Amino acid sequence: MKTRVVSFGVLAFVVVLLAQCVNHSAPEGLFNCQTSAEVSFATDVQPILQSSCAITGDGGCHDGGNGASRDWRVFSNVQSHALQIKDRVTRPAGASGHMPKIGTITDAQIRTLVCWVEQGAKAN
Repeated sequence: MKTRVVSFGVLAFVVVLLAQCVNHSAPEGLFNCQTSAEVSFATDVQPILQSSCAITGDGGCHDGGNGASRDWRVFSNVQSHALQIKDRVTRPAGASGHMPKIGTITDAQIRTLVCWVEQGAKAN
């Protein structure tokens, strides 16, 4: 009988441990871009960058103050860093390198950025 109790205890521990490794806050299909309409840089992506990344003043990390190549007001800079942007916005909040550093963006905005990158980071 003790063997079953110990086995159950170990199993319960493993289940709890694995459950902690899953981000339960991410909605199902958040990054499924295969069924999405084409994302427009000018209409969809640029407004997110302007309001959350390339803002001037307090915390505007990508307004040119951290180097010309990190100025998200310049399309070619955004396009050449598209994969890094996707990586940074999909990191869990509080993780090293998570963006935006100040404030938040919505799941819909994250999905927009991810899908734009996955659709080829077009100048559209």
